[in-house]
Parts: sequence; structure tokens; C-alpha cells
Amino acid sequence: MAGGAFVSEGGSGGRDYEGGVTVFVVITCMVAAMGGLLFGYDLGISGGVTSMDEFLSKFFPQLEKQRVKAKHETAYCKFDDQKLQLFTSSLYLAALVASFVASVVTRKYGRKVSMFTGGLAFLTGALINAFAINVTMLIIGRLLLGVGVGFANQSTPVYLSEMAPAKIRGALNICFQVAITSGILVANLINYGTSNMAKNGWRVSLGLAAVPAILMVIGSFFLPDTPNSMLERGKYEEAKQMLKKVRGTENVDHEFQDIRDACEAAKKVEHPWKNIRQSKYRPALVFCSAIPFFQQITGINVIMFYAPVLFKTLGFGDDAALMSAVITGVVNVLATFVSLYSVDRFGRRFLFLEGGIQMFICQILVGSFIGLKFGTTGTGTLTPATADWILVFICVYVAGFAWSWGPLGWLVPSEICPLEIRPAGQAINVSVNMFFTFLIGQFFLTMLCHMKFGLFYFFAGMVAIMTIFIYFLFPETRGVPIEEMGRVWKQHWFWKNYIPDDAVIGGAFVSEGGSGGRDYEGGVTVFVVITCMVAAMGGLLFGYDLGISGGVTSMDEFLSKFFPQLEKQRVKAKHETAYCKFDDQKLQLFTSSLYLAALVASFVASVVTRKYGRKVSMFTGGLAFLTGALINAFAINVTMLIIGRLLLGVGVGFANQSTPVYLSEMAPAKIRGALNICFQVAITSGILVANLINYGTSNMAKNGWRVSLGLAAVPAILMVIGSFFLPDTPNSMLERGKYEEAKQMLKKVRGTENVDHEFQDIRDACEAAKKVEHPWKNIRQSKYRPALVFCSAIPFFQQITGINVIMFYAPVLFKTLGFGDDAALMSAVITGVVNVLATFVSLYSVDRFGRRFLFLEGGIQMIICQILVGSFIGLKFGTTGTGTLTPATADWILVFICVYVAGFAWSWGPLGWLVPSEICPLEIRPAGQAINVSVNMFFTFLIGQFFLTMLCHMKFGLFYFFAGMVAIMTIFIYFLFPETRGVPIEEMARVWKQHWFWKNYIPDDAVIGGHDEN
Repeated sequence: MAGGAFVSEGGSGGRDYEGGVTVFVVITCMVAAMGGLLFGYDLGISGGVTSMDEFLSKFFPQLEKQRVKAKHETAYCKFDDQKLQLFTSSLYLAALVASFVASVVTRKYGRKVSMFTGGLAFLTGALINAFAINVTMLIIGRLLLGVGVGFANQSTPVYLSEMAPAKIRGALNICFQVAITSGILVANLINYGTSNMAKNGWRVSLGLAAVPAILMVIGSFFLPDTPNSMLERGKYEEAKQMLKKVRGTENVDHEFQDIRDACEAAKKVEHPWKNIRQSKYRPALVFCSAIPFFQQITGINVIMFYAPVLFKTLGFGDDAALMSAVITGVVNVLATFVSLYSVDRFGRRFLFLEGGIQMFICQILVGSFIGLKFGTTGTGTLTPATADWILVFICVYVAGFAWSWGPLGWLVPSEICPLEIRPAGQAINVSVNMFFTFLIGQFFLTMLCHMKFGLFYFFAGMVAIMTIFIYFLFPETRGVPIEEMGRVWKQHWFWKNYIPDDAVIGGAFVSEGGSGGRDYEGGVTVFVVITCMVAAMGGLLFGYDLGISGGVTSMDEFLSKFFPQLEKQRVKAKHETAYCKFDDQKLQLFTSSLYLAALVASFVASVVTRKYGRKVSMFTGGLAFLTGALINAFAINVTMLIIGRLLLGVGVGFANQSTPVYLSEMAPAKIRGALNICFQVAITSGILVANLINYGTSNMAKNGWRVSLGLAAVPAILMVIGSFFLPDTPNSMLERGKYEEAKQMLKKVRGTENVDHEFQDIRDACEAAKKVEHPWKNIRQSKYRPALVFCSAIPFFQQITGINVIMFYAPVLFKTLGFGDDAALMSAVITGVVNVLATFVSLYSVDRFGRRFLFLEGGIQMIICQILVGSFIGLKFGTTGTGTLTPATADWILVFICVYVAGFAWSWGPLGWLVPSEICPLEIRPAGQAINVSVNMFFTFLIGQFFLTMLCHMKFGLFYFFAGMVAIMTIFIYFLFPETRGVPIEEMARVWKQHWFWKNYIPDDAVIGGHDEN
């Protein structure tokens, strides 16, 4: 680690270098900070333009009818239009992608080149938007603006943090946020002026974005590059002279040496994106991801780029709405100057915490005011006094953000990353920021339409969580030299465990297994990662089907064509009981037949997997799924539907039996959990994509269900092509006698020639496997008892959590509970998004905290949520099933279902596939995985076939039943499941041999390993 002794200063200490604050460095940083104008101007301008009638009537004429309709129905849904939201949000998706490209440019060619490129792209986009004649031109222009924002936001904060002296780094970096807020204010003023133009006011607003772009291009052309960047590119003498110039002193030896040490360390890092995963970079990676996520989930960009639309929605007149946006813009700028003054005096933590508390209180108050006036129906008007109070609290909220999370969201990530990962860290910061800005931009108006005033409570909850996160995990960084930030983490109660004393760069994983295991040589190669990612696509088949079937079975056209008897039942349910609307055995058979076929197919797949290899099973599964998808898409009667579903089931059975085994065998022991969980990521991604497709096709005039079912062919084609080109695993090759090919493949996947120890252990396992002629008979032997129990119990418990009730009946369930058609599908989309995001939590944590921790934490979370959901439904519908949900209650049910889905998605969801695939000895591995899949599919079938009937008879008590099952399975794991993290797959018997209960079943000779170096 660079640096020597510390002088106590600031929050966590840091070296005092010589030199002061020069006029040169101040002017340089002020010019560079103008990069924030690009982002700010766009944030401010887009909301005003999207509230201009001329702009809307030209590009989004469908909104006119919607807004007229909203006058008589609900104020919340006036502007709910996906195309309009895409106009706003497309920029942030482009910025996300561009930030990764910018990280490479920033590192290789310097910070100023990235800034120049960003200005140029933004200028081009501004001109295209100004002269746009259709929506396509608008979107192209927005994408180019996004490229500009991505480059500028990735490079400018890094430039400022590197140029600034440590003692005023906060203030100079916050000039970037000052520029952002100034850009927002200028944009609001321009919108206020152009809205009164008779014609083409929107063109003027969009075209004037060229002004900050030109300033950025000219400014970055004349700016010097930072000493850190010059040193990073080998320009030692130029770097030293520049450091003398910016510090205003000849004596810069100490600081120069520290920067040089950091550069030398950085040069050893060839792949910053790979190395950023190392333990010593963990704090930087966490905060470069968490801070921009939390910054967006405060809801600030709701105010920033939808302010005029929001105020107009709440009943402010056209001019009043724009003027209110101007007022919040002024507050935003002025409050940013507060942080400029206080960030290097009171520190980062103080501002984070104070701003969080302030925002939390204001969101609650704004939500309450809106709720009192508009209720859950969205009908009502604001009195001038109430409107003023809402504006006041929004301004106080904006002020809280503007002197805390706003500027610190750019400052902190740019100052905490070591030089070798700084461009990558900032790219992550920008990309996460832009991704969630995109999500907020794309879905806010829809969320407002469905969640009503409860949306503000949702944002308040997020603010509370992030404030607690900062309180416990963020140390003070005030006054610490940028290249000595590692010392801050080393002194922190939590992060010190991740930072080695010498901070020596290394690429190997450290063994941290829960139950011990050999450390084989080799690392994580690009080849094995790509191979596992391709293989994991097999999960798309299962995921897409889980998501698509529930949406299709809630579509009226589909039901009236294939299940006409349900129409009378649903009409009857309106007057009798909400619980029994969809209680129909044929409809449930459509959903559940797939899982019965998958059950049978998994046994056949176990034989194919063992005799012909894992990839042959995956290929077969893809082919069967493709055939089933096409039959379903062109179905003309229920018989064709069921046949198609059975073929889909064969595909799922083969894919789910072979893919987890493939992943566990290919992956190095230390990251086997993460690579295996890619399968669950694919499942959850498939569910989410299916929910989004259902949401779109439900609005088609005809044959929307055919499109939904037919698009299942896409993941099937990916599976067929991917499995055709995949190599087979070394374990499978050895099992089939291909010794030399197996050894060469093992060398390739481990990235080293020295694989003798691991190869010998796999070979020993294969020799033992060959002695087992009948794996289905031998699996009953005592030494396989633990594997047999968990391969049966885990999939049983996984399904009896009730998760597939949510997954494939989500739209039907929400519709049953009184959500409207679109609201039901949107709620399913929301749970799908939660499902995907939460799975990434397990991807990160499974090889860090272990399997047991995730099993137990997820179980407790699910128990609580099931009880709460059951209680809410019971209170509203009782045992009769008559009653209606208020929107507020519906929102709370959705929230708890999302928390439940998150608990499942980072625990029992991925671990249900990972654990059975890693605990079985090679000789029974295909059979064990077949049992896992077949038990899973059998209980998925039962849930699919009988859930709607159980709901009809058990009422809200069904959710208590599932909660009880979750409690039992959590106790089961606590007492009987040992930790398997970090244990080589062929040495798993050691885990059982060390367990208090299972050791009685494992003979000594069943433990494989022992080929030591001597």
C-alpha cells in the first residue's frame, strides 16, 4: 500500500503533503466540473418537454385521450405511457453501456480524452433531437446524449478527485454536482420560457443542450491531464511537473512517490474488471454499486425529470407546474452550495445521515398529503394551501438530497478506489446509476398510476434502509489522500477483514470453505466463466415457462377460447367469493402437466447424462422445448396445448437434470456456488422476461397469448445452439474413459498445466463410479444416505414454500385479489424484477457467507412475509371471500410478496439447484440430480394442479400453511445441513464425515482425497 506514517486529520487520518490550493487547480477543476452541465441540463429539460402539449400531440398523440379520460377517473394515470417514458429513460440505458467503454478510454488515453468524447457525443445528440421529425429520431438523439453523459460522468469525478488537494477534495469534486444542479435550474427556466412560445418551443429546449456540450468540448480540449493519469501512462517527468504546478510547490516528492507506488501496483493489474472482485477491493466495489443504487432509489429523479409532469398530475396548472419545477431547481442549486461548504468540515458521514433523515420525513409527509387529497381512487383536487405545503416539503426533500446523496454519490466512489481499479470502479458507479435512473424513468409514471401515493412511502422506506447502511458500513474519508484510502478500510470494524496488511495484488481466490477441502492449483479462467454462462442459459427454459403460463391463463381471449366454462364462474365469483374465481381442474392441468412430464423425463435424462455426457442431455432438452413451444403457439384446442406442454416438460426435465451438474463439475470449488447460481439467474431472468412479454401481449387485440407461448422458442434455440458448441466436463469425459481428453480439458478450464492432484481425485471418483453398475439400486446404501435425503428433501421444501404459487399464478393471484388486468400483470413484472435482482445477492454471497447462512436467513424472511400476506388477505376477505382490497392494502400485499420473493431468490431458489448438484459422489450424481428434479417437478405439479382449488377451500389460511412448511424446513437445515462452501466436489464425503449426525453413515474408505505433495 502506498504511503507512510499518518498525521491525524479528517475522519480517518491521512498524510499531510506540502503545497496549497493554487489558482491553477481551482480554475482547472471549475472548467472540468462543467461536465456536470450535460447531465443536469438533460435531467431538467426532459420533464418540461414531456409536459408540453405541442410535443405530446406531435410524438405521443395517444396520450391526449388518456389525459382527457384521467380528468374523470384518476389523476395518477394521466401520463402513464411506456413510449413517453422510453423517451426519457433511453438516455440512461445508453449511458450505462457507454460508461464501461469510457472506463477503458479513461485508463488507456487519459481522463480528458473521455471528457472530450462525451461532449462531442452529447453535441451530436442535441442537434438530432432539435431537428427530430419522428420518435425514432428522438430516441437516436437520446441515445447519443446518453453516450455523452456516460463518458462525462465516468471521467469527470475521477479527474476532479485526482487533481484536488486532499483537504479540499470534497469541495472541488462537488463542483460537478453544482454544475448538475445548475444545469437542471437553467433547463427549468428555459422550459418555463419556451412553454409559452406559439410553436416549436420544445425544439428550442432540446436544441439548447448543444451549449453545455460545446463548453465541455472546448474546455476538455484545453485542460491538462491529471498527474495520476500521466504516471499511469508512463509520462513520469510530465507528471512530476504537473503535480508541482497544481500544488504550487517544488517539494512534491512524498506525494509523487505515493502516486508512483500506486501506479506501479496498478500496472501489475492487467484486468481491472477481473481484479476488482478481489477481497481487498471489496469495500470499493460495494460502495461503487450501493451508493448509485441508493442515490436513484431515493426517488430524486422522479422530482428532477418528471417535476412538471408530477406537479401537473397533482392539479397544478401548466405554468404553475413549470414554475414549481423552477422553484425546486433553485433550491437544488442553493442547497448544493451548502455541501460545498460543509463536506470538508463536517465530513461525508454527517451529510449522508442528516440528508437521509430529512428526505425520509419529507417523503412520508408528501405521500400523506397526496393520499389525504386523492385517496386511492386518484380523484380529488388540491386546495392552493395544500399545493403550497406539498411544494414546501418537496423543496425541503430536494435540499436534503442536494447537500448529501446528490454530490456525495459522485464524490465518494471517485475517491475511494485505488488507481488500478479507479476507471472500472467509476464505470460501475455510473452504470448502476444509469441503470436505476433508466428504471425509474421508464416505470415511474406507471408505478405512480398503480401504487398511487404509496409510491412515496416506498421511496421513504428505501431512504431509511440506505441511511442505516451508511451508519454501520461507511467510514469517514474526509482529509485522506486519494492514494492512501486503503488505510480507512483497514481501520473499519467490518472492512478490515477484507484488507491485507501489505495490500499486495494477487489474483487467486483464498480458500474459505465451511468444512475444509483441498486447494487445487489454477484460477478462474475466462474459458470456464463463458462456458458456465452459456450452459446456465438452460435455466431460461424453466424460467420462461414459469413466468409465461400464469400471464397467459389470466388473458380473457385465451380463457374464452380454451376454458369457456370459467367465464360463468368468474361472474359468479363477483357476487360470492373472490377465492374461487379460477378454480378449474382443466386450467390447472394446462399449467401443471409440464411438471409431470419433466418428472418422468428427468429419470431418462439421468441415464443419457451418464452414458452420453452432460451436453447431450442439454441439447435434447432444448430440442424438446423448441418443439413444444411451436405446438403451443399454433394450438387450436386443449389437446394440442397439453401435448405442447408435455414436450416443454421433457425439455425442462432434461435441462434441469443436466445443467446444474455441468456447472458444478466445471466450476472451481471456491466459486462453484456463484457459477452454479447463474442457472438460477437465468431462471429468474426468464420469469422476468416472460412477465414483461405478458404485460405487452395482453394489450394486443388478438392472439397475444400465441405470441407469449411462441416466444418460448427463443430460449430453446439459444439452448440448442449453446449446448452444441459447449465442451463436456472433465468428470464426464473420465466417466466415459476419455482420459487424455479429460486431462486436457481440466488444464483448459483451470488455466494451469499442474492439475495432477485434482485430476487424480476425479479419476479416483470415476474408478469408484465404475464399480457401481446400478446407481439407482446403490443410492440406497448407507454411505449415500445424506445425499439421498437432501436430494429429496431440498426440492420438496423448495416447492412447499409456495414460491411457484407466486411465479406461475402471479397474475391470476393478483387478479383474484382485486387488482385490475394490467395491474395484475404489472405486479407480476414487479415481483419478477425483485426475483432477478435478489438472485444476484446470492451470486455475490453464496461463496462468501456460505449455503447455511442463506438457507436460514431466507427461511426466516419467508415465514414472516407469508404470515403478513395471509393476515392482510384474511382481514379484507375473511373466510367468505367477499370484500375488496383498497389500493393501499393491495400495495402492502405486493410489498410483502416482493420481500418474500427476495428471500426465496437469494436462498432456497438458487440453493435448490446448487446443493443437490454438488453433494453427490460421481457414481450417483446423475441419479441424485434426477431425484432432485423429479421430486421438484412432482411437487411443482401438485402445487400447479391444486393451488387454485386449495385457495378456494383453505382461503387465506393457505398462506399460513406455507409459512408452517417454511418453518419446518428452516429447522431441518439448522440441525442437519453442514456447510459445503469451498469443498472440492469429489471430496464432499469429508463434510458428512465431520457432521454430528451423518458421520455414522459414512465409512472411512468413502472419503476421497489424500494425494498430497509428498
